[in-house]
Amino acid sequence: MRLLARSPGLSYRLGVESQTRQELEATVAARRELGPAHDEELIAGFLDRIEKEIDKRVDRRLAERGPHRATVKPEQLGIAVPLIIVAGIFGGAWGIAAVAAALAIIFVTITASNR
Repeated sequence: MRLLARSPGLSYRLGVESQTRQELEATVAARRELGPAHDEELIAGFLDRIEKEIDKRVDRRLAERGPHRATVKPEQLGIAVPLIIVAGIFGGAWGIAAVAAALAIIFVTITASNR
């Protein structure tokens, strides 16, 4: 802890924001005033604040990546059942083969375009 207090420039250049730095300095100062009897409470409070800061950074990075691209979902395959039934009724084996090929092309295209 003393290393952080004596050479703040070294530790804080590694990406620690000023608010986090101030919270760490306040925690260290409170520890000096209160003594080691309150270490657990001080550490727990500081770690809670750090955890919130990490969560904010992760959320920010996820937002920068943009929306998650969807892939083919099982519920999308539900359309295949009635199409194959209708194709079987009106087109027989050739109709089923044509619908199956068309669905395969559609789903492969969707999956490839999401990568």
